[in-house]
Parts: sequence; C-alpha cells; structure tokens
Amino acid sequence: MLFNRRPFIFILLIFCAKFSSAQIGGSSTYSFLQLPTSARAAALGGTYIGVRDGDLSLASGNPSFLDTSVNNHVAMSYTPMFAGVDYGYVTYARSFKNIGTFDLGVKEIDYGTFTRADNTGNITGTFTAGEYMLNIGYGRSLKDSLFSAGVNLKTVYSALDQYYSWGEMVDLGVSYVSPNRQFFMGAVIQNVGKQLKDYVPGNTEPLPFDADFGVSYRFKHAPVRLNLVLQHMQTWDLTYVDPTDTQTVNTLTHEVIVKSGVSTFFDKLGRHVIGSFEFLIGKNFALRFGYNYELRKELSLTSRPSLDGMSAGFEMKIYRFHLSYAVSKYNLSAFTNTFTFIFDTSEFYSR
Repeated sequence: MLFNRRPFIFILLIFCAKFSSAQIGGSSTYSFLQLPTSARAAALGGTYIGVRDGDLSLASGNPSFLDTSVNNHVAMSYTPMFAGVDYGYVTYARSFKNIGTFDLGVKEIDYGTFTRADNTGNITGTFTAGEYMLNIGYGRSLKDSLFSAGVNLKTVYSALDQYYSWGEMVDLGVSYVSPNRQFFMGAVIQNVGKQLKDYVPGNTEPLPFDADFGVSYRFKHAPVRLNLVLQHMQTWDLTYVDPTDTQTVNTLTHEVIVKSGVSTFFDKLGRHVIGSFEFLIGKNFALRFGYNYELRKELSLTSRPSLDGMSAGFEMKIYRFHLSYAVSKYNLSAFTNTFTFIFDTSEFYSR
C-alpha cells in the first residue's frame, strides 16, 4: 500500500498551492529568490526541477534532489548582470547513513553602490544595497530509491540602504525517476513563510510563493533529453496590461483590446510552460537550449522582440571538475552569463 500512495504526494504538493496567496513578479518582496542558482537551470529556461541525476546545483530549486549521489559535492555559481548588479550561490552537501543528505548553501545578490541625494538634489554621499539567503536542505530517497522527498529551510536578510528586513521560509519538493532512468518527474512548492522584520514597521509584504511541476524524458537510442516545466501553477492569469502598448490598449479610449477567447487561453497557458532540451554528447559534454514564453512576453518590446525568453548553454567535464555555462537574454542591450563550477571533494583524498 505504501508504494501506491507515493504518486499522490505529487498531486498533494501541487494542490497545496491553492491554499496560498498568489505571488507573481512585482507583487512580493525578496524577488532575488526566483533567480536561477545554476547555469544548467538558466540555460533551460530559468527553472529546472524535474531531473534528479546527481547535480547539486539544482537542489536549491528542488530539495528532493539531495541524495547520496551528491555526497561531498560542492557547487558554486556566479552571474554578472547588467548595471553593476551580480549574484552568486555556493553550497556543499553531505550524506549520513540511514539519515539522509544535508546541504548548506548561501545566495547573495549585490545591487552595487548608489549616489545619495537629498530632496533638492544635493549629493550627500553613497550607499549600498544587497540581499542574502542562508539555506539548509535535507533530502532522502525512499525505500526503492525511485521516489525522493526533501525540504529547504531558508533565512533571508535584505539591506537596502538604511532599510532592513528578514524572513523565514521553507520549500517542499518530491521527485521520481523510472527504473530505466529515462523518465523523470518533480514537483515543488517554494517560499512558504513570513517576513518577520519589515522594511517599514507595520508594512509586512508577501513572499514570492511558487508552485512548479516538471517532467523529463531521455530517449533510449538518441542522446536527447526533453524537458517540460509548468511554473507558477498557483495562479492562472499571469498577464500584465501595459497602458502604453498600442497592441493591447486603445490609445484613444484607453480601453483594453479584447482578443478572441482561444488566443487569450493559449497566451495564458503558454506563460506557465517552459520547454527545453539537452544534447548529451558522451559522458563529458552536453548542450542545452530553453524557451520561456512568460519571460519573452514580459521583457520583449513589440517593435523589437529580440531573443528575450531564449537561453542556451553547455556543460563539460575537465579532469575532476564540471563546468557549466549559460547565456540568457533579459533585455535589448546585453546578454546575461551564468557560470557554475561543481566538484566532488572526496576525489581529492583517499579513504
């Protein structure tokens, strides 16, 4: 009976989202938590929670990926963004027999240095801004090793000039891998918690709650893995009407231009879908490509669609190290690069 109940854990995780308030970009605090913490996730559309294959850099997105395959692994990621903003993530995992696997990770984003001025425009100095996350994760494979479950406990601290805030939250994740390791499935709910110290007393802000579901399939006789992620499942309508966009708003009447029901339905559905694939060339090299329709609709201009929402990358193994790289398009002027470096510390000492 225990085996028959396990698949329903996925359904329970997804429907738990219905009892939480919807938080999408721009309506919650600590939005840096939604940035990908690995080059692999960035290359495959920004969210990658379906494949449990020993990649520690993905465990911050789905803690059920913590198992013995990542024992003593270290993962480090760095993303230099535009306008002097950059962020990084580092984590280490350790397995304990008959207990499970733990990891400790730190994520930090630096917004840079800003010029301070008074109400009349007089320069009075400079100030800095940054946000930090401390993550303790735990995961464990179930008896048959096909199913796994995990939890992340996260503390977030934000310092924006003289304004400070901190909060506590948890992630819950589950994953499944078929006996032949061709089919994978994962589900996660993220950032369930509370802002405990407000930037402004009495003004508590919501957290960036999210619920995602992912599946993946690797072909038996072809070096290709197809991935599909359903993101932000807690909210159906992710659209935003730009009042300056002449394709969505009538500039004379200022009324929203109503589209047909079919096109509106598929537009809303598409914003939940991230499609990606990997070319697995041998054991030491992989190419990756992703497409995030929501990012494309939110970031691109109707006059210049550009490559917004598209991403690509690769991974190679050099000696005992795994190096991953991803390039993403978030604006018209520049690309965003992400680098991830992973290694197994136990390979550097003999038992």
